[in-house]
Amino acid sequence: MRALRFELQGESAFFKKPDVNSYAYFTYSHIHKIALFGLLGAVIGLGGYAQQYRYNQELVKHEKDNSSKRIFPEFYEILQHAWISIVPHGDRGYFAKKIQIFNNTVGYASLEEGGVLNVREQWLERPHWSVYVADNSGLPDGVFDRLVDYILNSKAEFMPYLGKNDHPASITSPVLIQLDRPEREIRYIDSLRSANIAPHPRGKIRGREMQSYFKEYMPVALNEENNGYINEQLVFTNHEVDPASMSQHDLERLYMDERRTIYFI
Repeated sequence: MRALRFELQGESAFFKKPDVNSYAYFTYSHIHKIALFGLLGAVIGLGGYAQQYRYNQELVKHEKDNSSKRIFPEFYEILQHAWISIVPHGDRGYFAKKIQIFNNTVGYASLEEGGVLNVREQWLERPHWSVYVADNSGLPDGVFDRLVDYILNSKAEFMPYLGKNDHPASITSPVLIQLDRPEREIRYIDSLRSANIAPHPRGKIRGREMQSYFKEYMPVALNEENNGYINEQLVFTNHEVDPASMSQHDLERLYMDERRTIYFI
């Protein structure tokens, strides 16, 4: 299977979690599927949430038929069935996180004395991932070739960023590659993967690395009601996997890039 591979990194990143904001806005530990779709959509010029909102508001304004309402932003409508794989780098796949504090002094932003609103955001520091986009039936005709053209030739319709426009994205080392199916039983998976694949109860840690195990609920889809996140537990670990825990669905999403085993989510 053909795939587009590139390195995605930046000085910082912020992928906001929508469920916690009492003290600070927290970030997901890695770029998630929806954020990556948004980044790819920006590169090839697909509309986002703002364009979806304006389009639907125009329908309401002119009292047009609601059946033509846009359920999803354009980037998600086009890319929602795409297969992507995310390989974290850094210290055992973890990136440092730090709280950044901003002062909003426009006056109407806060009811506090002085009208100053303190905004706290948790940022990832120097994140780096290898990203794979599969050329299969998950993408409409022509979309994969457009992605290849833009990314291989360092083009973009809109500036790609890592969660917010405070965090410019660097896309480097793009290459069109051929992925192969595994010829033997898989022991380790080098990318984010479904948590349904269990660690082997008597498995080993790869090489001489210290054991690491990351697990987090991360967005993998949007719902139709309000475009809220649909989450799934994803795992990144250097622990040997249990082949008996893999479903047919899991096996179909495993591919080899030379010695690297990747899982498409």
